[in-house]
Amino acid sequence: MVFFNDANVGVENQDPFAKYNPFSGTPIILSIIIVTVLITIAICYYYFSIKKLKADQPPKGFALLLFILINYTKQLVFEVLGPRFIKLTPYFLTLFIYILVSNMIGIIGFENPTASVTVTVSMGLVTFIGTFVIGFKYQRLSYLKKFIIGINIKSKKTNNKYYVPIIINPLEIVGSVTPLISISMRLWGNIFGGSIILALFYSIPMALSGNNPLFPQPPNAYAWQIIMGLFAAPLNAYLDVLTGTIQALVFVLLTMVYWKMALPEDDNEADNFRFVDFSSECCVELKSISRV
Repeated sequence: MVFFNDANVGVENQDPFAKYNPFSGTPIILSIIIVTVLITIAICYYYFSIKKLKADQPPKGFALLLFILINYTKQLVFEVLGPRFIKLTPYFLTLFIYILVSNMIGIIGFENPTASVTVTVSMGLVTFIGTFVIGFKYQRLSYLKKFIIGINIKSKKTNNKYYVPIIINPLEIVGSVTPLISISMRLWGNIFGGSIILALFYSIPMALSGNNPLFPQPPNAYAWQIIMGLFAAPLNAYLDVLTGTIQALVFVLLTMVYWKMALPEDDNEADNFRFVDFSSECCVELKSISRV
């Protein structure tokens, strides 16, 4: 793409905000590496902070925040999926923190990894594949019944019922693929749309001053930038912090719900347990609790 000034001189396409943003044009892969490094540092800090505490000493500061977040994630997994899936808490916690940090990294000028459809579809594929893994693990071949329309035939000799498949159920097949598209596009659309809104908002000073952002700006353009910058902070906080946190929580919750739907309908194991806050065992079996 080529822009032309009044002298009809061609200028190569470039980022109009490169001079204001030192991180402008950073590739997504660099942002992913930065997010990974930040999460790794947080995990190491939490590990060494907890390790040096005594048995009767509570964590403090950032370690306490992570401690509460871990307990909340355990409780969420217990209430949605049941006690057998508490062992998957590290995955859900890592997924939540990764999406959260990826959504917020745009505040300091880097590209949001979740604004790339490749990243969101990759995470959606894990949810999609995990649905079938859980379905086959806990229902075996019975999980395939939902994809087939059939009838039950009763044998006169043995008095047993046999399920006879007739045709494939296209609605169930479409419904099994829809979550992959929905969970991926929802996260990508919200973050990418927020980035577009912020880019348009930051370009308002250029439009009001009537200048092309590809060329040196006159003094009145900088005045507009300072004025609009005061209003940009709340918008940036809303789109990156509030919306980013909500989208991270929604993605994790939808993953849990899709996996829950893959379990047998008569699965009620969670009814026999009770969650215990801030406990290494996480939950106790009801029959082991004294009724006195």
